[in-house]
Amino acid sequence: MRNKSPVKLTLIAVVALLLLILPLMVDNYLIHVVNQVGIFIILTSALNIMVGYTGQLSFVHVGLFAIGAYTSSILSIDLGLPFLVALPIAAVAAAIIGFLIGFPALRFKTHFFAIVTLAFAEIIRLLIYNLRDLTGGPNGIYSIPFPESFLWFDFSQRSHFYYITLFFVVITLVFVRYLIGTRTGKAMLAVRENETFAKFIGINTWKVKMTAFTISAFIAGIAGSLFAHYNSYISPYSFTIADSVTFLLMVIIGGMGTIVGPIVGTAFLTFLPEMLRSVADLRMVIYGLLLILTIMFLPRGIVGLFKDLYAYFQIKKSPEKPIFKDMEGGKQDVGS
Repeated sequence: MRNKSPVKLTLIAVVALLLLILPLMVDNYLIHVVNQVGIFIILTSALNIMVGYTGQLSFVHVGLFAIGAYTSSILSIDLGLPFLVALPIAAVAAAIIGFLIGFPALRFKTHFFAIVTLAFAEIIRLLIYNLRDLTGGPNGIYSIPFPESFLWFDFSQRSHFYYITLFFVVITLVFVRYLIGTRTGKAMLAVRENETFAKFIGINTWKVKMTAFTISAFIAGIAGSLFAHYNSYISPYSFTIADSVTFLLMVIIGGMGTIVGPIVGTAFLTFLPEMLRSVADLRMVIYGLLLILTIMFLPRGIVGLFKDLYAYFQIKKSPEKPIFKDMEGGKQDVGS
């Protein structure tokens, strides 16, 4: 294992300190936006497991996000369960639904899989809409309780809820990084690169995709629970196909198959609407153009662009001339 350089350790320490004191540095509205970004980073990291690391284009994660949100809300309101009990149950519920959806859906490939997951996302939304006695139907669920206070933290305050969001973001990113380094993670990458060859070398590709799908559904359920308890209100209109497309764009524009990609993409597409309020009706058109331009010119996303620029300037900084041995056995520059 390579030791981190003092510069990297210092940078990590500075970033950690800034994240810890952020609520003291910004106003209440900006903390609200940051909390939403944090929750969506958890969701897009879950989606990235399927899209970026396993190579499966999924639209159903917005539905799994909704399952987590509604399960946690119903358990808290109807059964009076505390947040720390409702959240893991909601995550397990989303994982079970994800497993049941993945069982038929993952037998399809490429665009057929995408279409099937899109259909399941809409089925989940319509069930939520029509099961009025359980979900509140189109009116949604109001007065979802905030997490219980702990020590001096009152989580009904946005600046205090920030630390719950930060905790789960860090746990999610660390877990995803760990997962990709495991045997299962390497099998996921093999499926992404060439599923036929992965089968040829003995990888059970369907089992790998099912495992990835179930894990990502579990994480999406965590994000859904946080979303419900933070906003204190949810409805079917919070989990639409348009939202599913937005979450997918966050992964693609940020950089698929990277840890940082979902963070960059989520932050970019969360703050972008704030800058486009004057043309809100054209939001989906602008998102579509962004997707086309990203695929055409930035296939590796914003993170990939920065990696390419860094590599370019590293080469410019220390160019090396290729050399060859002449007939006498000495070395000679090609340019000479």
